[in-house]
Amino acid sequence: MSTAPQEWYNNEHAPARLTVPGYITATRYQATDSQKPTYLTVYDISSPDVADSPEYQALKHKASDNEKDILPKVQFLSRRIYQTIGVFTHPASVSTFPGKYVLTAELEVKPEFEEEFNKWYNEEHMGLLEKVPGWLRGRRYSLVTSAGRGGAVGKPVFKYLAVHDFDNGNYLKTPEWAAATDTPWRTKVTEGVLLMEVRQFELNKIMEKPL
Repeated sequence: MSTAPQEWYNNEHAPARLTVPGYITATRYQATDSQKPTYLTVYDISSPDVADSPEYQALKHKASDNEKDILPKVQFLSRRIYQTIGVFTHPASVSTFPGKYVLTAELEVKPEFEEEFNKWYNEEHMGLLEKVPGWLRGRRYSLVTSAGRGGAVGKPVFKYLAVHDFDNGNYLKTPEWAAATDTPWRTKVTEGVLLMEVRQFELNKIMEKPL
């Protein structure tokens, strides 16, 4: 008999991946915005290539009967590999990471706007987000590769991803958030944004590499 999907993921699927050299941590989140997919897992890895290393590929042959039963039934699976392009931490932060809440923002930008977009994000937007109560850290990534199964097939995958950590869940209701998302420079930059998707999640489980 197979276990419940979340029990399987937290106790079998993710821990198996943390045995692969180059996999460091796995952080599991649950959506708080009523959108799909319901769960997000962020793996910290040492470099993009470890996600397709021989050791990773070998996991397919080591899969348990339980995993072989559950994995084909997963309705939405999007696997994305990203390269870090920037990490910004609140200068007064004494919190440990990850934060209890995260907001993810995925964007696709017209090529001719990318330089200005990145300049705005790094020089204005991150500085304004520091003023939002509860903001702890912002990490920026660019897409390397992606693959999908089930409902993820055919869904757009954006080049840029930002992941913001917060220690409270009310950040969207603050005047500081409103100020950070309504400036003349941002208005100019958004003319070059083709697609954007923003999601909200709450921390579910932190998993670390076995000793």
